[in-house]
Amino acid sequence: MSESVIINGEVAVNGAVSIDDRGYTLGDGLFETIPIYGGRPFMLDRHFGRMTGAAQKIGLELPLDEGRARAAIALLVERNSIETGVARLTVSRGEGGPRGYGIEGFDTPTWTLTCRPYTCLLANERDISFTLSPVSILIDPKSPLRGLKTISCMESILMLAQAKRLKADEALVFTREGHIASGAAVNIFWVKDGKLFTPSLSCGILAGVTRGIILELASQNAIESEEGMYGPETLKQADEVFVTNSLLMVVPVTTVIGLFNKPAPPGPLGPPGLGPVTEKLYSLYTGLIKA
Repeated sequence: MSESVIINGEVAVNGAVSIDDRGYTLGDGLFETIPIYGGRPFMLDRHFGRMTGAAQKIGLELPLDEGRARAAIALLVERNSIETGVARLTVSRGEGGPRGYGIEGFDTPTWTLTCRPYTCLLANERDISFTLSPVSILIDPKSPLRGLKTISCMESILMLAQAKRLKADEALVFTREGHIASGAAVNIFWVKDGKLFTPSLSCGILAGVTRGIILELASQNAIESEEGMYGPETLKQADEVFVTNSLLMVVPVTTVIGLFNKPAPPGPLGPPGLGPVTEKLYSLYTGLIKA
């Protein structure tokens, strides 16, 4: 099946990048995954802002601005007939410089964009909930790579693979100091006595776009929230647990193996584990999508 993509600003059909590109050879680059609803990118400004900040940290000059990214997405949405889908913007350091790890001589980044159909149905319509499993791979919050959405995702790949071997849907990842961090590809929240908790960015987690929106919605709707450093015992006392990312949106957690197990009956909106605070935040979030 053919699809239109964009490579360095040019539309191509089933295009490809060079095998010498540093994104391929070294994983030297960044990416963002942007959901598309009603043919429009959702929260593109936040995704592009995060990429801009990450690019500055790794010394990569982005070859496009937000306006150009928005126009490129609109073009592919039309060409590929996307109503509900996902856009992936990838920027690598490119090719042409000397062999090795040095970045000198790599002055022309490569950027690519794909827009593909994706069934981003609302979580309650999918009737899903997650099981999480603690994994043995620990993160170092002081690593210069923490919080960056880089092309090289091997750490997350191994985390998720370990969780899957343990029959879980996602990983529960801790810092070297023993604090709750995140999942392999999700941010984690929990609720105790009506109050919302989530690990702080100082735990070395990705500043998830959905995470940020959830915290804003909580503040705007009189839901008390707290960001901090928490040990695993915190989850044992939780009333609700849920995870977020840009494609999953808000997914309730019924089980964290060894720590949390409260598979509540289906709530008014759908899946097991959808407690009252999770349900409210979920409804508020999906309301933004429908607006």
